[in-house]
Amino acid sequence: MRIEYVIKRLFYCFLAFFVGISITFVILHLMPGDYISHLLINIESTISPEASEAFKHKFGLDKSLTEQYFIYIDNLLQGDWGYSFEYGVPILNIVVEKLRWTLILLIPATLLSLLIGVFIGAYFGWKSGSKLDLSVLNVMIFIRAIPSYWWALMFVLIFGFYLGLFPLGGYMGIGVLESGTDYLDILHHSLLPMITLTLCSIPGNYYLMRNSMLLTVGEDYIITARGKGLSEKDILFKHTVKNAMLPMVTMITLELVFMISGSVFIETIFSWPGMGMLMIDAMNARDLPLLQGIFLMDTLLIIIANFTADMLYSCIDPRVKVGE
Repeated sequence: MRIEYVIKRLFYCFLAFFVGISITFVILHLMPGDYISHLLINIESTISPEASEAFKHKFGLDKSLTEQYFIYIDNLLQGDWGYSFEYGVPILNIVVEKLRWTLILLIPATLLSLLIGVFIGAYFGWKSGSKLDLSVLNVMIFIRAIPSYWWALMFVLIFGFYLGLFPLGGYMGIGVLESGTDYLDILHHSLLPMITLTLCSIPGNYYLMRNSMLLTVGEDYIITARGKGLSEKDILFKHTVKNAMLPMVTMITLELVFMISGSVFIETIFSWPGMGMLMIDAMNARDLPLLQGIFLMDTLLIIIANFTADMLYSCIDPRVKVGE
C-alpha cells in the first residue's frame, strides 16, 4: 500500500469533514426559533431584554453568522466542542455518554443483521429462481417497505402491552432505586429495540449479498471449478461466497454508522437514552451547540468508516492495487 495514497485519502477525509461540518453549521443556524424563545414558552414567563442580550453575548449569538462560524471552527481545532444550553455541560461528554447507550443496541443488532442477512442472501443467491427464493425475496421487500418506527410501535403494542413479555420503554425498571444497577434488567429492556433494529437491517444485507452471489456464480472461474469436478459445497464456500463477500466489506464498516442515524425513531419510541433520543431532545429545545456536536460525531464516524473500508478492501482482495 503506497504511503502517498494513504496521505491523499487522509487529505480527502479532512476535506470531507470540513465540508460536512460547514454545511451542518449553516443548516442548523437557518432553523427557526432559538433556545431562549423555547425556554420562555416552556416556563410561561418573560425575561428582560437585558438578560436575553446577556445570554446571547455570553455564547456569541449576537455576532454575525460568519463570525460565529469561524469561532466554531477555531474551537473545534482546539478540541472544544462547546457547551450545551440545555444541560450546561461540555457537549463532548454528553455525546460520548449517549453514544455508549446507542452502541449497546447497535453492536449486537449490526452483527446479528449481518450474520442473518449474509447467510440468507448467500444461500438464496446460490439457489436463485426457486419458489422459496422468490418467497423470501417478497418477505424482505415487505419488511424493507415498512418504516422502522411502524415495526417499533407494533412490537411495543404486541410484545410489551398485550403479551407483557418486555417493558414498554426505558432502560431500567423502577426497582433500580432500591437494588441499584441491574445489568440483566438493562438487557431485558434492550432486547425489544435490539430485535427491531436487527429486523429492519436484515433486508439491506440480504439484497447486497444475494445480488453479489448472482453476479459471482456466473463468473468463468466458477464454471472452471465445476469443470474440474469440485463439489458444489467447495465451490460455494471456497470460491463463490469468498468473492461475493467483497462488496460486504464496505457495508459492514458503514452499517453501524448508518444505524446510529437511523435509530432516532426507534430510540424515541422505546425511550432508550441514546444518540437518537438525544437528537430529538436537542431539536425540541433548539439546543444548537448540542445538535452541532451530534452531527459532528456522525460525520466523524462516517468518514472513519469509509477510510477503514477503503484500506481493508485492498488487504482482502489482492487484485485491488491501492494507489496505482
